[in-house]
Amino acid sequence: MSRALDKDVVASLQTGDPLAAYKAISEVLTWSKSNDGLDEIEILRRNERFQDGTYVLRDGLAVGVIKVGLVQAFLVARKMLAAHLDGTTPRASDELFATTGVILLMDPEYLTAANTRKRLIQSQLYDKDVLVREKHFVDSLLTSRLHRHTKSPTLWSHRRWLLQKFALQDIPLDVLADLTSVVFVAGERHPRNYYAWCHARLLAGLRSGDSGQGILAAVKNWCFQHHTDISGWSFLSFLLNIGASPDKSACSLTLAEVLSLAESLRLTNESVWVFLRTLVASGLVGDEDYRRFLHASQDLMDSSSHEIDKRVLNSARDWSNTYRVKAKE
Repeated sequence: MSRALDKDVVASLQTGDPLAAYKAISEVLTWSKSNDGLDEIEILRRNERFQDGTYVLRDGLAVGVIKVGLVQAFLVARKMLAAHLDGTTPRASDELFATTGVILLMDPEYLTAANTRKRLIQSQLYDKDVLVREKHFVDSLLTSRLHRHTKSPTLWSHRRWLLQKFALQDIPLDVLADLTSVVFVAGERHPRNYYAWCHARLLAGLRSGDSGQGILAAVKNWCFQHHTDISGWSFLSFLLNIGASPDKSACSLTLAEVLSLAESLRLTNESVWVFLRTLVASGLVGDEDYRRFLHASQDLMDSSSHEIDKRVLNSARDWSNTYRVKAKE
């Protein structure tokens, strides 16, 4: 959602009940143990179908928040937070979670709200349920159809901080589930999502020894379905190179699978071929793999009638030839 307000939204701010809007929206952001998944929040524009006094629509995990009501609730929440911080009107922790939740839904870069939540969590670290609720809230914002939230550096940084607290309290973390349900979804909501894939690198460092193959397979599958997204391919390359002794058999298998995909779908986009050229130049695959790479790229060049495609493929071949490191068999 843009920071700019439409003229009709500005005009509508003079109507309705801001306190009622704040109460309705803050309540829907409160996590319930009955939830079996992340909330999917969407900001709705006001139109004639909404009755007066309606600020939130909910159907299971799907939550629609009326934009006019959100702006009104945000103005109320901001005043409440300011009064708390300057000591005018101190508020209980539950109220502050609700207040800052409304603020972050409206503006994910509101650093004061995020830091207030950190202080509240820090004061209640003995209560693991607080950490679980916070993770649910942040993950819902990061994966909902809220354009600015999926790539918010403030929210991703808050999640990184939260995972540190999980580790301190020995709360188990399902890395594969976090990748598939949070990072992958955020990557779909906002392609080439730099912040989401940087967070994926953090998660990869937290994986257990027996989860590596499952994570690698999941990331490959995501890349195959989003083959134009260079960020996903970059993370796949990172996974193949992670650790002191990368698995060369996994690298060879991945190369064969990606080349097969490229040949069958006639893929000539730069994202795929930057990944391939980097892998064959890394020294993690053998000469036979390199020859297959050259054959596949040449075959696609010969069959393509587009100069841009040929330039991408030829550039990948030249680059790999210049920087290739011979693999030690």
